[in-house]
Amino acid sequence: MSVKPVESSEFTTLENEFQGRIGTRVIHLRNTTSTMDVARTLVEETDELETLDGTVVIADQQTRGRGRFGRRWDSSHGEDILASVILCPRLAITGELTTMAALAAAMTVDELTKRRSVIKWPNDVLIEGKKICGVIAESATTGSSFVGVIGIGLNVNRLAADNVLQNYDATSVREVLSLETVVDRRKVLRVLLANLNELYDALVRGESIMPEWRDRLSELNSFVEVTMASERNVGEIVSGVAEDVDEFGRLLIREPNGHLRAVAAGEVTMRVDRHDR
Repeated sequence: MSVKPVESSEFTTLENEFQGRIGTRVIHLRNTTSTMDVARTLVEETDELETLDGTVVIADQQTRGRGRFGRRWDSSHGEDILASVILCPRLAITGELTTMAALAAAMTVDELTKRRSVIKWPNDVLIEGKKICGVIAESATTGSSFVGVIGIGLNVNRLAADNVLQNYDATSVREVLSLETVVDRRKVLRVLLANLNELYDALVRGESIMPEWRDRLSELNSFVEVTMASERNVGEIVSGVAEDVDEFGRLLIREPNGHLRAVAAGEVTMRVDRHDR
């Protein structure tokens, strides 16, 4: 896959602010299949993986953008933030990269809209009951090196009319703010990178970001149904009250028989009741 970045891009100017951090290199593409595909190709074709640490790939449009469980992530040209981040962290914090990205996205939405967003377990960001951001993550291990690629799709300028073909309610920063003019994507990316770096630095220092992530989860103390997505339990439905999450980010569900079930991967498909916290 050939990578032909935009020669003069407003996004690459952000590199000056984030040298040696997430955003130290920004690759801006007009069109691509998926920024995740481009990031993976960069990893596969690079002998010195540490040189990719902090690289951000951002596209104006994706022809095969994807979210969790292989779903399509659609966006019109130049509307939104469609980005992938390449990181080479120490192994101890690899399990928190997705949590970090979801929390950073939620913080970004809050800062831009002046409203409080929530996280639908494990990593979708919702505001006013509508999805505004999705996060996915892929990883690879080469020798003793670990590489994580985080994909972030943040709706910036999409309007309600763009959602007619979607099977879920979506919104955007522009829509939440009821703006007639478009929102500057460079400003949004700058805020997102700042929040990613704040949380990543905390992880590097050995701090936990789980309490803040947990505090934003919309399902806790609610009756939920989760369609399992682990290799052994694909399609199995687990239902009960989502009591908490454990140190690994697994959702702890109290089933009707009293058994406490830890769910590592799945899709929350229903919330029919809520219990007082």
